[in-house]
Amino acid sequence: MRKINENETKYKKIVKKQKGITLIALVITIIVLIILASITIGTLNGDNGILKNAGKAKEDTEISDEKEIISIATVKAMGKNNKGNLEEDEFQQELNNEIEKEGAVEVTDIGEEFEVLFTESSRYYTVSKNGDISEAKEMIKDNSPADISTGKDGEELEGRYEIWSIEDLVVLSNISKGKGNYIKNGEITDITTNYRFEGDTIYLMRTLNFNSAASYSDLSMTWSYDAEKDTYIIDESSDKNLREILTDKEGVGFIPISDFNLASNHWFTGIFDGQNNEIQNLYENRTDGGGLFGGITGATIKNLGITNVSINATGDAGGIVRNSLGNNNLYNCYVSGNISGSGGVSGLASISSLTTTKIINCYNSANIQSTERAGGLVSYSDRGNNITIENCYNIGNVSTSSTSTNQQYNSVSGILGGTYHTGTRKIINTVNMGNLSAPKLDVHTIYYDNQGDTVQIENCYYLNSIEPDKTIINENSIEFTRNDEEVLNSLNEYVNAHKNDNEVELCNWIFDSNGLLTFEK
Repeated sequence: MRKINENETKYKKIVKKQKGITLIALVITIIVLIILASITIGTLNGDNGILKNAGKAKEDTEISDEKEIISIATVKAMGKNNKGNLEEDEFQQELNNEIEKEGAVEVTDIGEEFEVLFTESSRYYTVSKNGDISEAKEMIKDNSPADISTGKDGEELEGRYEIWSIEDLVVLSNISKGKGNYIKNGEITDITTNYRFEGDTIYLMRTLNFNSAASYSDLSMTWSYDAEKDTYIIDESSDKNLREILTDKEGVGFIPISDFNLASNHWFTGIFDGQNNEIQNLYENRTDGGGLFGGITGATIKNLGITNVSINATGDAGGIVRNSLGNNNLYNCYVSGNISGSGGVSGLASISSLTTTKIINCYNSANIQSTERAGGLVSYSDRGNNITIENCYNIGNVSTSSTSTNQQYNSVSGILGGTYHTGTRKIINTVNMGNLSAPKLDVHTIYYDNQGDTVQIENCYYLNSIEPDKTIINENSIEFTRNDEEVLNSLNEYVNAHKNDNEVELCNWIFDSNGLLTFEK
């Protein structure tokens, strides 16, 4: 056996020690590299990372450029207009001149404002008629338009339906009536039977404007009007998109949800929750009555604004619903625009029949015009209907053009246009501030009693600007003037005492800039 000398032993110990040091160094090096990599990735991709900041800077630059294009085009368009106004055609021409690319920008008159859409960035802006430009808004893409059973990203919904676009709203109308078609699982599907949505809740997911390109999910999808069935269908042979059809003032406009011409088992009986969103610039030109809903029974419609509506109907018309039968609720709803018809016409509900209707925290500022009976909130309560109107107001002008003196079918009032047959009617903590007019009839401040029915009034007021010589002052209704603190306090005292008595909390009252009463937002 070879004898290991002392020097060899020392050498092996040194080598072993060096190997150990090398392994430790390698581990440390790897750890350091991992830390550096993490720092680098965080620096690039974190909330304040270089890449994100670079992307944000790019987006900010694009937005700045788009707003500058709009600003220059606005000034030029107003300068060329004889009256200094901003007009759609002139505005579009100047935008085209600035961007010099066909189809890159589209302007639409959406009512009180213009909408300017940049097609490549999918951003849009609103421009007021005097040239004020809003902040940039991103187009909301509904990846499953005309299919209300899925969310905007195509996810299946359980126990609810969602309205993301005008296409969805039209499909809701089709399904409720059992007519037309819709999209299911990506395929165009004919509708063969109506669905009432009993026990279901439909949510309006955002404000929709019928005039706005941003409110439609797919303007390349073509539609047509089936006059025989009175419904809209997705039609690949058509050359018109849905916006072109629905905003055509020579057409019928939107077709109400549910069909009030059929038996009540075709009427909507679910919950429609607007989630404090609005439906804007809804247009209807109907020969059989009008409203967002045709007929409802056992339904609740809440948290919804219908603004700048234009309804012209032969027959009854209401901004929210044409005919209400059975136990129905309207909560936190409001209407503005113009509504006219040849029957009962009102801001919220035209006819309320049988059983119980509750209208709470609602108001109307639309102009109401009828050739027969008209009411600011409800045109008439019929056939044993028990109706309660609580904590509401009307500020719209209400009138009839009827020259008949037959008060059974011709009447005008600030809140409830008329009552027929027996029933319990209550109007509580409610105000009328709208002008009332009729060529041959007296008008009534709060309600019109057609057949000697009893209407209970509690803490109700009317503005002193209503013409006294043609006005019947309803018993227990009280005159008030603008900025009347005593009336404001009285309304809010009732609210405080009864705030939680109902399914919804009562709204507080304030004065607007004109000294008129309105709800606190």
